[in-house]
Order: sequence, then structure tokens, then C-alpha cells
Amino acid sequence: MMVKTKKYTLNIDDEVEFDVFGLSTPFADYRLAWALNENLEFKFEKSSDQFSIFDRKSKQLKSFQQFSFVDEENLTQIFLIKNKQGNQIVTAEHLMMDYFLIIKNNFTLDLNKLLTQLRNTNGIVAAFKLEQGNFDFLEEMN
Repeated sequence: MMVKTKKYTLNIDDEVEFDVFGLSTPFADYRLAWALNENLEFKFEKSSDQFSIFDRKSKQLKSFQQFSFVDEENLTQIFLIKNKQGNQIVTAEHLMMDYFLIIKNNFTLDLNKLLTQLRNTNGIVAAFKLEQGNFDFLEEMN
């Protein structure tokens, strides 16, 4: 007598969660990174890799300088990306934002506390928590 084997399908959802903050500041990127390092105890460094996104409208690859910090203990990555560089814009939907602070795989940071700390950081005029769904470019960060 043969026993029928059951087959199971395991679907793994590999969608990565991002938290995005928009920052308005007159500071240059290196100065803002320094201020965030001082106030939030991050360790931002200028990344040798550029943040690149494909612009569907112009059908061109756009590249942006970025600062990044990897918290290896908590498996969290944090990126600081300038919205406007040269004649390129990361996203036109948020033209008032000078920078985006993007947190990938946040397991430990209290976002409300972080927002308060951002707003209290020297040089930051305004800080806002933004919805992840509004950013097509986050797909490129997976």
C-alpha cells in the first residue's frame, strides 16, 4: 500500500520595512550628518556607493550621494540622502524636503522619540514622518 505524500508551499514575504523622515535644513550634507551624529549618536559616514534610482519618466538612471550608518548590533541600516543634487531630484512629490532619513529594518528605534530628537537637532528647520508607500525608490533599496 502506497502512502500519499502531502505537499506544502512555503511563501516567504521578503518585503523590507522602511521608515522615512523628511528633513528641511540649510545645512550641507556633511554638516547635517555631523549634527545627527552628535545629537542622535549615529555614526554616519559618506558612502562610497551612490544611491541610484531609475527615473521611469526620463528613462535614465539618477545617482545621489549618500551618508549611511549600519547598526550591526540591531541589524538596522540608516541612510541620509539629499533630495536635490545638481539638476536631479529624488522625488518631486516632496520638493520642500531637503533630505530623507531612511531607516531600513528598524527593530529598536522609537520613531516618536526620534522625530522629537530630529526636531531638536541644531540646523533642522522641520522634520516630518512620511509614509513609506509614497516612495517608489524604496524598492531599489531592498
